[in-house]
Amino acid sequence: MRTDCCETRYPILLVHGMNCRDERPIFYWGRIPDTLRERGARVYLGGQDAWGTVAGNAAQLKKALLRVLEQENCNKVNCIAHSKGGLEARYLISRLGMAEHVASLTTLSTPHYGSRTAQWMRDRRILTPYGICSNRFWRMLGDEAPCFRQTLSDLSADQAAAFNQKCPDAPGVFYQSWGAQLAGSLHDPVMTLFGTVCRPLDGQTDGLVSPKSAKWGLYRGTLERVSHQDLADALQRDLPHFKPRSFYVRIVRELAQQGF
Repeated sequence: MRTDCCETRYPILLVHGMNCRDERPIFYWGRIPDTLRERGARVYLGGQDAWGTVAGNAAQLKKALLRVLEQENCNKVNCIAHSKGGLEARYLISRLGMAEHVASLTTLSTPHYGSRTAQWMRDRRILTPYGICSNRFWRMLGDEAPCFRQTLSDLSADQAAAFNQKCPDAPGVFYQSWGAQLAGSLHDPVMTLFGTVCRPLDGQTDGLVSPKSAKWGLYRGTLERVSHQDLADALQRDLPHFKPRSFYVRIVRELAQQGF
């Protein structure tokens, strides 16, 4: 493969999802940044909180984006966001005045239409003890403002409609998305368990997010037998039917071909 096939006009900003930071306790993006850099991409990480609210994390992303613009001496970036990170990127673009500095936004299993399971859990407060421990844990690992309950609310189905009204697509920004679903595959036991919990209210998911909720902008399709973790290469492994590194190379190569 050409070593410059991922050389885009604008640098890449990878925006992670919840319950993990870019750097620890595991590296969120697995092999992806190195793979893209080896092929000519300029790759940066969002660095936002693991359990920060959408609005709070978007403010952190703004700082990261401005640093990239200064370091690269450019005026735009391409955002590739996984899970909740896609909502934060949309808030950044639509609410924090960064539309002119984002060329494209690619979202991967982002819950644009929310999760009924998250809403059910929030309303019944069944995760309150876990939330208290989670806030303390992630603050020790570097979160500036972890807020489990509000973050869970940000992901709920009833909040999604209001969010989508507040954060419409910005003219001039290219939006595309992918979804995924496990569909009976057992290769990721953790996501299989979560998917079982989500199925009564959200139907088939990749373990957390349904393909229906993931559709935003130009929908590129649903990846079959792919888990939420597979999509970020968190497990750093290839499957017979899905190779995360090749998938990201495809995304970035296409952005380069489109002049982004």
